[in-house]
Amino acid sequence: MVRPPSDEAFGKYTLIAKIGHGGMAEVFLAANRGPAGFTKLTVLKRLHPLVGMFLDEARLAARLNHPHVVQTYEISHAEGLHYLAMEYLEGQSLARVLRHARNVEEPLPLSVGVKLFIDVLDGLHYAHSLRDFDGSPLNVVHRDISPGNLFITYEGQVKILDFGIAKAGTQLNETVAGQVKGKFAYIAPEQATPGLHDHRADLWSLGVVMWEAFAGRRLFKGDSEVLTLHNTLTSQIVSLDETGIPAPLAAIVDRSLQRDPMSRYQSAQEMKEDLENYMHDAGLRAS
Repeated sequence: MVRPPSDEAFGKYTLIAKIGHGGMAEVFLAANRGPAGFTKLTVLKRLHPLVGMFLDEARLAARLNHPHVVQTYEISHAEGLHYLAMEYLEGQSLARVLRHARNVEEPLPLSVGVKLFIDVLDGLHYAHSLRDFDGSPLNVVHRDISPGNLFITYEGQVKILDFGIAKAGTQLNETVAGQVKGKFAYIAPEQATPGLHDHRADLWSLGVVMWEAFAGRRLFKGDSEVLTLHNTLTSQIVSLDETGIPAPLAAIVDRSLQRDPMSRYQSAQEMKEDLENYMHDAGLRAS
C-alpha cells in the first residue's frame, strides 16, 4: 500500500492508501464516514479521465450480486472523475497464497483447493447465467480469471474480483480488433486469435489456475509474453496424475484444458458438479 501524502478527501470518501493502479483506474482503500462516528472501509476504484470501458464495467458491476463475486456498492462521480465503490475484503489473493505455498514447499491441501474452486465455479456460473431485465442472456465472460483475481478472505470466503475487461451484453464500447484481453499465461487459446469466444474461455483459465495450484508450479509461463503465448497455444499439457494428483481430479482439470472448446466442460455448473462428486467420493472435507 502507498499512503497518500495526507488522508485525501474525494467526494464523500477519505482516501487512506493507494492499493493498486492500472491503465484505466487507480484503486484506493477508502473510508466512508457518517454521523455518530460511523465509518465503513471500502475499496474505491477511481477512473482516469477516459470513461468508455470503465462505464462498461460499471454497468456490469451494478448487476452482479452473488456471495462469490465482489460486491459493488455505488457507481458515481466526484470532482469530475467517475468511480466504483466496492466492498473491502480482509484476506489474501490466491496468487499470494500459492506463492507462499511454493516458497515453503507445501502443496495446497486437496480438500481446501477443491472446495475453493467449487466456490469459484459457483460464482462463474452465476455470472455466465446472468440475464438482463427483459430476461435476455447477457453472455458475460470474465476474460481474466487468474490467481490475482481470486480472493480468499480470512473467514474462508472466496470472491471473484475485477470484471473490468469482462465481455457482456451491457458493453457499449468494442474491443479494438486484434487486441488480446487477459493475462497470456491464463487466456484460452481462442482468445489469442480474432473471432468469438464465450464463457468456456473462463473454464480454460480456471483449469490453468487449478493445474498450477495442485502441481505447485506454473504451467505456461515463459521468459517473455511471446513465449508464454506460444506455450499456451502449442505446448504439451502434462496431466496432473503424472504429478501425483488423484486420477479423478486430474481428469476434471484435463477436461477443462482442452484447446477445442467443444471438448471442454460446457458450463461452470457442469464442472462444479464433477468437483462436488469427486469431493464426496474421495471423502474430502473442508469448511
